[in-house]
Amino acid sequence: MSFYTMIKTEMTIKKYLVCALEEMKKRGEITSFIQNEKKETIEVDRDGDILNIVMAKTGNAEVNGDNRVVHRFSNRLKQFYAYESIKDNLPLDFEIAKETETGGEIQILLKG
Repeated sequence: MSFYTMIKTEMTIKKYLVCALEEMKKRGEITSFIQNEKKETIEVDRDGDILNIVMAKTGNAEVNGDNRVVHRFSNRLKQFYAYESIKDNLPLDFEIAKETETGGEIQILLKG
């Protein structure tokens, strides 16, 4: 038996959220996602598991779905959200020299 779960996050910038989902799709961690601008929702297909990301009135994103999947997915989404935010906000005198992933942990080496 599984329960429907809602996880409140501190992710507020939709641009980074969409970039994180694109990166997850590129790496094969999700199958697809559909963004509904009118309802401010994103429906994510993770190999048959459907998750919903809703932009709440507080401005933060909420991840909704099956309890078995939503916790692992939201943790991974937060990693990619932070990764995309770091890449976008690097000062001009820094660049990413090396990027590795070990055991689900993304490590970035900067060169400046």
